[in-house]
Amino acid sequence: MNEPVVLKGFGKGIAVILDSSCDFEIICDHFKQKVINGKNFFSGYEIPIQFIGRKLNSYELQKLIEIMKTFGGVHDIIFPWDEISFHNLLSTAGESAEDIKEEQLNAKIHKGTLRSGQVITSESDLIIIGDVNPGAEVISKNNIIVLGALRGIAHAGISGNKNAVVFALEMDPVQIRIANIIARAPDEDNKHEKGVAEIAYIENETIVIKPVTQF
Repeated sequence: MNEPVVLKGFGKGIAVILDSSCDFEIICDHFKQKVINGKNFFSGYEIPIQFIGRKLNSYELQKLIEIMKTFGGVHDIIFPWDEISFHNLLSTAGESAEDIKEEQLNAKIHKGTLRSGQVITSESDLIIIGDVNPGAEVISKNNIIVLGALRGIAHAGISGNKNAVVFALEMDPVQIRIANIIARAPDEDNKHEKGVAEIAYIENETIVIKPVTQF
């Protein structure tokens, strides 16, 4: 990952992507600068926030919260997910903590929106920092994480891994495939509230899509 800290908006909240291999003090310095630069955006309201990319202990989490409150003018912070890191999100999908840590270090990360005709593939986890537009396709042997809107095609677990998941801050795909199981876009009546992060996974040989708070 080129940057120690990347911020990505979702709905009325913010995902903070942290480099798992970077020294925490460097993380803090970069996070502080980004909060200062975006103070007008952060200031004065309750904000849902999600830290992704590395497992934070209680001290580290509190340190980042203090930075937001001190330098960003944030009054209250909400953690919309029961699990507060990408590490924990994937561990609930059936992977061991040790495996996830290694996979995080080897995850393929693409920054930027994917447009029609573009295809991104990964031999490990695939993280897209941006949108996947209609006509674009993302393919991974393991998990797919879209820190943006998924409006194209996603195929996770292409080697047959039925424990793989597809996560998106906005889930509106043309098609999702996990291992050999396919799900198409839900009808308008069955779509969840826009701006709610969702996760797709296999349950009873069927792909289920739920808000991540219900996962």
